[in-house]
Amino acid sequence: MRVFLATVVVGILFGLGVGYAIGEFQASLMPWNRSLEVNKGVALSKVGQDQSDAGSKKERRGKQPKVKVDEEVFDFGIIEKNPSTEKGEHKFYIENVGDADMTLADGGKGCFCTQFTISKGVVRPGEKATVTFTWDGARSGGVFNQGIRVVTNDPERKEVLFAVKGLYTSPIICDVGEIVFHNASSTQESARTFRIMGFEKNEDDSPFPLEIQSIEVTDPAHFEVSLTKDDISNLTEADLKSRLYEQTKNLFQGLVTMKPGMPQGAFQELIRLRTNSPQMPIVEISLSGQITGNAVKVNGALFDEKNTGTLRIDNVQQSVGKKTNIRMTIFDKIPANENTIKVKSVRPDWIKVNLTYPPEDLQKTSSIRLVEAEIEIPADSPQGAFMGPEKERLGEVVFSIGETEETSQEVVVPVRFAITP
Repeated sequence: MRVFLATVVVGILFGLGVGYAIGEFQASLMPWNRSLEVNKGVALSKVGQDQSDAGSKKERRGKQPKVKVDEEVFDFGIIEKNPSTEKGEHKFYIENVGDADMTLADGGKGCFCTQFTISKGVVRPGEKATVTFTWDGARSGGVFNQGIRVVTNDPERKEVLFAVKGLYTSPIICDVGEIVFHNASSTQESARTFRIMGFEKNEDDSPFPLEIQSIEVTDPAHFEVSLTKDDISNLTEADLKSRLYEQTKNLFQGLVTMKPGMPQGAFQELIRLRTNSPQMPIVEISLSGQITGNAVKVNGALFDEKNTGTLRIDNVQQSVGKKTNIRMTIFDKIPANENTIKVKSVRPDWIKVNLTYPPEDLQKTSSIRLVEAEIEIPADSPQGAFMGPEKERLGEVVFSIGETEETSQEVVVPVRFAITP
């Protein structure tokens, strides 16, 4: 027994010695790498990383461009609006303070009234690019605030936003650029308020006594407009903080009421005020919106259902023409045929409309009528622009839906397009 135990102990000692010798030999071939140690409390994801963050982030990612901008918003202040001041220009600068080339690209703008150019698409380290921002305030009254976007390859600032703001003061302005009725009901009365402000002065610097002599609206059957003289002292503290009201010499409170019975679809009307101002005897205010109804829903690939309710065909090549489809979903169990659902009028009169009605068998089993309308701008139509914004400058298709003239309703679809060579 003792011989056996002695043999076992000798065997273990011999094995340890051989193992140690082999380990020493392997270690001499492959020196130990301390970065592979997994210390207590160190996550496996940290293995191989130097805890002192040697080899900084910059070294790990390589050279990069870096955007530097000293000015992002330009305020042109208060300007009396006239043809010589409506157009403006300002230069912004983007500097590359990084150590790699920076690329710049057009990222879009907020309004058709603005344009911008970038002096160079690639900016080397230490160089600057000039962003020239131009604007046209011809359609602006009161506060002007528009922006543009420049896209960069700086990983920490992938876009730069520039803005121009200020205040245009015409002799007379409306506090809203346009009076809008969004998704108004054809069966309910709706109203919107607005303000008219006068900025004119007499030669002795005293306020000019502005008067509104008459009010006209292009659709008096559906809209009523009233104006009452107001006083600056009636404004709220929030209003008085606006630079717009700081300059106001005359103030009127306005109310426009839309009566029930408007045709379904988009509309574009105009309010015209006649005044005693020698500088601005006529003031025009745009009036627009979209009338919704429970009985008919219009949609289509080119139909702007959410915002304007307009069919946006846009550019049409004269020699080719263009076709598009809209669908009218009618939630009324009436017979759908050429006598009940038809085209009442088109503008201009050469627009073609072809209606396709659901099969009679389907109409017997469903209370919903799906009517397809193919709208065509024919080839060789006269060149011209029907782009708005006034109603007369848009195309238009008016549908009549109903079994009798007394019960039928109109659905108006404005059509926006331009015919080019």
